[in-house]
Formats: sequence, C-alpha cells, structure tokens
Amino acid sequence: MNTVFGVTLRVFLTMAAAAVAATAVVGYLLLASVPDYDEDFTVPGIRGPVDILRDASAIPHISAASTADVYFALGFVHAQDRLGQMLRARRSAAAEAMRQRRVTFGRPVSAALDAYADGVNAWISELSRGGRGGGGPELLMLDAPIQPWEASDSLALVRAFLENLQIAHSSDEGKIMGVQVPAGRPNNAPGLLSHRRDADLDVWAVPASRTVSGAPILAADATGPLALPSQWYLADLQLPSGPVIGATLPGVPFVLIGRSENLAWGFRSSELTATALPDAAAEAFLAVLDRLTRSSSASGAVKKLADLPLTGLQLVAADVQAVETWPRCARPACKPAQDFRDIRRGVLDERQTIYSIESAVAVQQDVISAVARILLPLMAREMWFDAPAARGEGSTSSTLRSRVLDRLASWNGEMERLAPEPLVFWAWIRAFQQRILQDEYPAADHLWRRLRPDFLHAVLSDREGSAIWCDIRLSERRETCDEMLLASFDDALSWITRRYGDDPSSWAWGSEHVMVMKWSAIRPGSALDGFADLKAFAAGGPDTQKSTLFEAGETDPFEFRSGTNFQAVMTLGEDTASYFIAPAGQSGHPLSRFYDNLFSRWKQADYLDMSSDLSIARSAAAGLSRLTPLPRTNSD
Repeated sequence: MNTVFGVTLRVFLTMAAAAVAATAVVGYLLLASVPDYDEDFTVPGIRGPVDILRDASAIPHISAASTADVYFALGFVHAQDRLGQMLRARRSAAAEAMRQRRVTFGRPVSAALDAYADGVNAWISELSRGGRGGGGPELLMLDAPIQPWEASDSLALVRAFLENLQIAHSSDEGKIMGVQVPAGRPNNAPGLLSHRRDADLDVWAVPASRTVSGAPILAADATGPLALPSQWYLADLQLPSGPVIGATLPGVPFVLIGRSENLAWGFRSSELTATALPDAAAEAFLAVLDRLTRSSSASGAVKKLADLPLTGLQLVAADVQAVETWPRCARPACKPAQDFRDIRRGVLDERQTIYSIESAVAVQQDVISAVARILLPLMAREMWFDAPAARGEGSTSSTLRSRVLDRLASWNGEMERLAPEPLVFWAWIRAFQQRILQDEYPAADHLWRRLRPDFLHAVLSDREGSAIWCDIRLSERRETCDEMLLASFDDALSWITRRYGDDPSSWAWGSEHVMVMKWSAIRPGSALDGFADLKAFAAGGPDTQKSTLFEAGETDPFEFRSGTNFQAVMTLGEDTASYFIAPAGQSGHPLSRFYDNLFSRWKQADYLDMSSDLSIARSAAAGLSRLTPLPRTNSD
C-alpha cells in the first residue's frame, strides 16, 4: 500500500511540477513578446538612422532624413504592434491573388510600398531570431514560418478596405441575398432591401467664416468593426516635406485621415452603382494618399488629384483659409442620400452659428436619435391622444403601459445609457418590425432582425400604400398598423419586464446596449479567441452621430460589435489642433499596458490632443527607439 501511495504521490508531484514549469515557460514567452519601446535595432534597408519616439499613449513619432526611411519605420512599428492583425487581414484579403497581378505604381507610391514592406520584414526577421516569445500570443501558435510582406499585400488590404465600403453602400441587398418584395406588397418602401452601412467614412467641414479661430474646422469619422486591436493606428510621420499625423491602417504606408502642416483631410464614402470595384481603384487611392502628404493647400490638392479616379469616395480637404471637395459634383445623383444621421447633423448645424473645436466635438458625440424623434410620434399617437382603450385601461398591464407611455411622451430621443426610454423604444421597434416582416420572410431572418427605420417610416406614414405591410398574410382579416403597434408594444414590455422587473425607473439602455470588443487570433475560432475581450455599457444608437450598430437578434439583441471606431477634429492656422480618438490602444498585445489604455478615454469622449511637436511627445515619452543601418560590407 505504501509503495502504491508513494508511486502515486511521485506521479502527482511530477505532473504538478511539469504543469508549473509549462505555465512558467508560457508566462515567460508571453512577457518576452511585449515590445520594448526603448530597444534599439540595427537593420538592413535604411539609408540613415531613424528615431521612433513613443509618446505617453505609445503613438510613434517617426523622424528620418529620407521619406523612404520614414515609411520603412512605419512598417516596422506596425509589425511590432500589430503583426497578428496584419497577417489576419492579409489572409482574409486574399493577398495571394493580388501577388499574381502585374501592378504599376507611380514612383513615389512604389517607393513607399517597397520601403514599408522592408520595414515589416525587418521586424519579422527579428522574430525569426528568437528570444521574443514569438512576437505575441497569436504568433506563438503559428505552425509555419511567417511569409515575408510584399508591396502587393498592402495593395490587397486597400482593395479589401474599399470593397467593404462598396458592399456597405450597395443599394440592393435583395440581389445580394436573393430575396424580393413579395407579390401584393408595394415595391417603394426604402431601406427594406438595402444594406446597413457597417463600413463607412464620413467627413464634414465648417468654413472659416463660421469658426471662432477664423480657420476652417474639419471633422471626420469612420464606421467599422469595434475589434481588438483597433482597426486604426495613430502615427506621426516626420517626413522631409513636413510632418503628417493621423490615422493609418496597419499594413498600409500612408495616413488615411489626418493632416500635414498645411492641410487636413478626410473622406466620405457614397453609394456605388458599379457591381465590381475597378481594378485600378486601390492603386488610385494610394496615389491620392501620397499626393495629399505633399500638398500645401486645399485647392492645390484638388489640382494634384485631378487625373485620379476616386471610386465611391469624396475627399474633403481644408487649409487655413478654405475647404475643397473632390470630385466636385453638382448633379443630385452625386450627393449621397440623406439618412437619419444626416438629418440630426443638419439640425445641430442650424443651431450652431459659430463653431469651436469643442462644439465640433460635441456634434460628434451627440446621442440624440432622429429615428426616435421622427418615428415615435407615428408609433404612439393612438395611445397618446386617442381613446383610453388604446392604453388598455382595465387590463392587467394598463398601469405599466400608461407609465411607460408617459415617459416616452416627455422624452427627447436622447440615447443615454442610464435612461429607460431608449430601451423601450428599440425593443418596441424590434417587436413591431418582427411582427410585420416575419410572415413575409420566414427564412430570411436577416431582413426582419436587422432594424430598418427607413422602411418603418414608410410603413408608419403609409407612404404610397406602404401600410399594407402591417397586414398578416396568414390571417383571414386585415390587420392595421395601429393593431400591430399595440401588440408589439406589449411584446416589448413583456420582454423587458422578464429581464428587469416592472419598475421603468430601474430600466437602463446600457444594460442591454453593450459594446463588445473581441480579441481574435490570426485564425478565427482558435483557442485564443476571446482571450482578452473588452466590454462597456454604451450610449447612442444606429443613427446617432457616434453610431452603434446592433443586429437585434434573439439573444443579446442590442449588443454591438461595430459602429463608429475613429473620430477626428482638426483645424489649421495659429490655433492648429488635432484631436483624435479610437476605442483601443496602439498595441495589439493583450499584456501590453498600451493594449486598452485608450478604452476609458473612448468611453468618456476624452480626445487625444495629438501634436507633431516632438518636444511635447518627449515630455512623457513611453520610449525612444533608434533604427541604425546595417553596416555595409566590402562586397557591397
């Protein structure tokens, strides 16, 4: 017995020791893979020394004597902080197919892409030497060597980015998803078979005559995945022609939204009628970004871009005096259709006579819903103003129904996270849409689960007979919209009370409206998925200026994983300022302190005041790294 016990004990202790050792090894590798921002490197491919100064938020400020060396260093820091993200994007963008194409770039773009690729590969070479824990948790699990980065990979990422914008702005989801308007229903209800803009670029500008400083203000934002790491990466490129700061895409060597010393720019995506993105669209977009960095005025930028086709995008550029748009287009067809978000911004613009940076930021952070202000009176009019029976007086739910209706009557449409009214409104919208569409499209649940306010507006206002959608086909009688609204209101209240009880004052929009930012490994579905997710209760909604895009499905209907994922407010002149905000940190490494350091700022709308002044960056720097050219051998 003692012998058996002794053997068992030894086996247990051996296994425990092995587990502890394995945990220690994994822990060491993970910690070793966190980049040291004070480490210097000797690398091939650069002409002279390059300084990479990381400010307090780990934003790199890159200084070099040549443009190529700056782009080399941008590739290096992108890979250092986001290589896993870049490899995942390369895989999904089908970069291999792009490598088979013969692509001809102008000399500046070609040089930038090549230098950038060299910088990425310099970091990959550092990882291949070992001692860095593989470069990150997801990279540690790779079962094959990392393939070198090529210029065509950057092109593939740009093309994928533009294609996502194109799909998001497609005007006919029906063709894409294989569904049609049923017989006997009007084919004039907008928004029923159209895509929601899961990917979008937007920009607006205030002319100099309407600003406190006397210089234009440019405000830009992007809609896309709220994922970890962030889709965007902030950088300051101290080019020989002057500094350029703003948002970059990891894998691409240019600032997409940002400013130079003389020019600020952003893009507005619009509806595309073409069925396929032109082959030259990605190349042209890269050329646009390159020329913007070398433009000294808004009018000069437009002249430089005159020969480039900018498919599905409109540039808005501002200098110290003027605002220019390109392509210029006066035809109504060139103007994007106004949505509820545009309506709200128009209201805000009418109220604001003179703008400051602070008032522009307030517009970007506005969370009052035009959908609620327009649709709610149409939904609740019978219950607010007509017979008491509409409130269900005498029924068991009459008291709760009346209390909630009274709250909605005094609500201004603000999607505040602690307020109950947004929860009631969107639960009601969801239940109403499900009641009128589920019998029409029982198999196409994406149509009735994804909320479609344009379609509902047409139905509720009976635009050209659209109220017929409220009739349930399978019933013998003809139902009215008022009946469907009353029934769906009860559906919504029942859904809420099951979760939060029957006291409306205790309900909160943020309890259901939760931002979920998921961290994913290179291969979705791997053991590391969800390893370092972030969550936050949030204000806003699908149509607010800071948008949140939820699916309204069966489980967690108002949880969202996409929405506004970058915002910028910029002005030039004597009071030059650049305010940027993104939902996560610069690093893609979950153990880095710069992985989620911007998350709390994002929740509080606390913009980063980003400057190209290196003395400011040095004041609380997170690190200073120098890249030194590899000494040439005699054979060179």
